[in-house]
Amino acid sequence: MNLRLLPCLLALASASLFAQPADPRRHDDGRDRRDDRGRHDPRDRRGPARIILYEHADFRGDHFVLLPGDEIGNFDGGTFANGRRLNDRVSSILIEGDAELFVYADSRYRGHVMRVTESIRDLAARATADSRTSWNDRISSVRASRESRRGPDRPVDADAIVRRAYEDVLGRPADPEGLRHFRSLVIDQGWTERMVRDHLRGSAEYRGAGVEKIIARAYQDLLGRDPDPAGLAAYKRQMLERNWSEQELRDAIRQSPEYRNRGR
Repeated sequence: MNLRLLPCLLALASASLFAQPADPRRHDDGRDRRDDRGRHDPRDRRGPARIILYEHADFRGDHFVLLPGDEIGNFDGGTFANGRRLNDRVSSILIEGDAELFVYADSRYRGHVMRVTESIRDLAARATADSRTSWNDRISSVRASRESRRGPDRPVDADAIVRRAYEDVLGRPADPEGLRHFRSLVIDQGWTERMVRDHLRGSAEYRGAGVEKIIARAYQDLLGRDPDPAGLAAYKRQMLERNWSEQELRDAIRQSPEYRNRGR
């Protein structure tokens, strides 16, 4: 080794060893994004995609950084950067770049859920789905991803989403109470159409008369008759246990000998 290079190598190693961790409030270009009051500007979506969870409202206090693809099924035992407990302690969320976050009130991605695509200064202002509690200090598990952005000419039509989900999943129009409830979830909680459909598929109505109505409708459309007891039971089991969609049900019926031999 060239001994004249040794002091330089030692200096570089020392600088690397004692370098300060990156400030979560800064983008990778080194510029600190703040508003005119010295706080983070949640409207700024430049820079790399990442999400920062803060212990206090207004993006203050301890922090925890997430990147697209990160999933944490249980915050219990987790800590913020400086060691404070993470579970049920998040009060604001900063979104940077094209990131989005699904937050859950319970561990293992259960309980109330909210989709976050824009920064939230104070989770106390966001009610959970039952409207009785807020999201402040309620988050217990999360999934982070890259946001699938809608074009500016495609605003969310919450009523259309809910009505379409009711017709497809339950086979009936949305009642006023259900329309009002799910419209609020789409607008205030960021629910997607898939989230509405998944929730309806878990309802007692769907697991009872709802799925039977869907099977009967498919039988009438494709075979011109009501389902027999054996066929009804078999397809109902597939839809409930394997989470078949109506399209998958219809595809299966089209593969049946009865459908293929129609008109012969």
